[in-house]
Amino acid sequence: MVLYECLLTTKNTAAFGALTNLMKDVSHKVVDGGGIVRGIRNHGVRDLPHRFKARYPDKLGNRYYKQGRFVSVYYDASPAVLREVESVLQLNEEVLRGTHLKARNKLWYVNIAREDKNPYIQKV
Repeated sequence: MVLYECLLTTKNTAAFGALTNLMKDVSHKVVDGGGIVRGIRNHGVRDLPHRFKARYPDKLGNRYYKQGRFVSVYYDASPAVLREVESVLQLNEEVLRGTHLKARNKLWYVNIAREDKNPYIQKV
């Protein structure tokens, strides 16, 4: 299993209940696929670097957003589950953008194959 970080940009006008249901759907997909959800982190509403366009206009007719809510989901899963999670995110109207990254921890940098790059090996 691979540790993934899913960084989501959602509409800043999204209801709390809609975001909760989205996180539940993503979590259920991961757990049903044999993965583990390590954590969900809300980074709050922030200004976007440029305006984002939603797939469909909302009830007020807004389609372009200058602000968005950023949410990170950390989970261990197989690549097949990753594709299922991406399909759930693509079908949700509240998600403007979604990016998956391989999350790195401190043990990632412990590399025995390249001793010159390993900061934990002491020269005697």
